[in-house]
Amino acid sequence: MPRSLLVLATLALLSACTHTRPMSSFAPPPRQNLTPEEAVRTYFRASDTSSSRLLRSAFHPGTVMHWVEGSGELRTRTQLEWWQVLDAKANHPEPATERRMTVLDREGPFALVEAVSHWPGHTFDDLLLVVDSPAGWRIVGKVFQRLEPGERATGSPSAQEEIRAVLAGKIEAHAAYSPALLHQTHTPNCLYYRVHVEGVPFSWVTLSEAAARYAEKQDAGVQDRASPWRILQVEVRGSVAAARLDVVFEGVRYIDHLLLVHTGGQWRIAAAAWGNPRPVP
Repeated sequence: MPRSLLVLATLALLSACTHTRPMSSFAPPPRQNLTPEEAVRTYFRASDTSSSRLLRSAFHPGTVMHWVEGSGELRTRTQLEWWQVLDAKANHPEPATERRMTVLDREGPFALVEAVSHWPGHTFDDLLLVVDSPAGWRIVGKVFQRLEPGERATGSPSAQEEIRAVLAGKIEAHAAYSPALLHQTHTPNCLYYRVHVEGVPFSWVTLSEAAARYAEKQDAGVQDRASPWRILQVEVRGSVAAARLDVVFEGVRYIDHLLLVHTGGQWRIAAAAWGNPRPVP
């Protein structure tokens, strides 16, 4: 073979060996649940059809469900555990006979929703934290009260006072940057979902992570007693409750949506979503 043809053949072979397909551009999936109500309706459908797939599109995967047994013992369930429960019943789902929801508060990317579901032998009264995440509206907190037929989830004046005292403890925990007060006023596995905080559209931290940040400030002698807090709303449903607070911190107004449970003879914060309801574009 002539030398020129040999060179061309070699180059062609090298080109064939090194050729790779262009990388396909990754398109993020479309946003689901364009309203908080739609996220709750997706949750209803997931329960009625025993579909873990639908549940994954209704709840953020980090969400931990809390409830209190009749003895007062706190119980929790992760999303992964809940998926297994639904999958085990996929061949014989038990749809509710009636469902309804009430939006207790909505401001910007935050919503606080009550969802009531009836079956012949019992009723579930849920309190839900719903936030607008990059994937769409997602439920990030759930506490519930199980009711027997004819039973109502009511709240007493004493429960209101006790919850407000816990909320005051949470506010004091921020003012003093006290990890100890966070421990006293929250359940150990409480998650804080953050929306439009420090320039980040959506994130979450564990209670221990939040306590570590407080500890750094406390060790440095920092306090914040100038930021004005307000307790705007408290909703009690038997052994669970929800609250809405706001605060002006460093010139920015933030809101807190909180879920609480009554366990061990006291109220504790079990889930939280907070942030700037009107971020600057």
